[in-house]
Amino acid sequence: MIENQKTVYQYPSARFVKSAVSLKDLPKERLPQIAFLGRSNVGKSSLLNALTGKKNLVKVSATPGKTREINFFEINNAFYIVDLPGVGYAKVSFSKQEQMENSIRQYIEGAEDLKGVIYLVDIRHAGTPIDIETVEHIRNAGCPVLIVASKRDKVNQSEFAKNRKLMQERFGLETLPLAVSSLKKTGLKELWNEVLKAVSVEF
Repeated sequence: MIENQKTVYQYPSARFVKSAVSLKDLPKERLPQIAFLGRSNVGKSSLLNALTGKKNLVKVSATPGKTREINFFEINNAFYIVDLPGVGYAKVSFSKQEQMENSIRQYIEGAEDLKGVIYLVDIRHAGTPIDIETVEHIRNAGCPVLIVASKRDKVNQSEFAKNRKLMQERFGLETLPLAVSSLKKTGLKELWNEVLKAVSVEF
């Protein structure tokens, strides 16, 4: 268990189910899905491992673009967390990158059980043009999206406050975005509550 901001965070059960490259490859079991997306190397894999308490559930790499398929993880036998390929820069061929982006688009627009997208933004950059454009596409597709600032531990308090405010403005948010740190284990309880609300599951 993690002691996080004076609250107790209980790890869920989690297991890898399958990888997919198109809608026809989605898991046959119809469960609610919540997807995690962000620019390459934004810390998705590390965050998913921190949320589930499993060090190697999702492979972590310093190489941008490591996640190249849509990966499904079953959580507490009740819903799926979906790890999407990173957007933007990736050390893959142009054709492969285009294929990855098409897979993301088709999934977000066509997955019937997708309840929302958690979009991670590196707090140090406060939202790049690629981030803003991607979030706009998700919103235009009619899919709920929650903006989350990742890598909270990489900035000091002053930079954190400044960039968090910038994120609120750049993404047109009503409130300041939730911030998380996989390393320091901060913000996990709050993010997990948002995930559970999105999939309408209680534990």
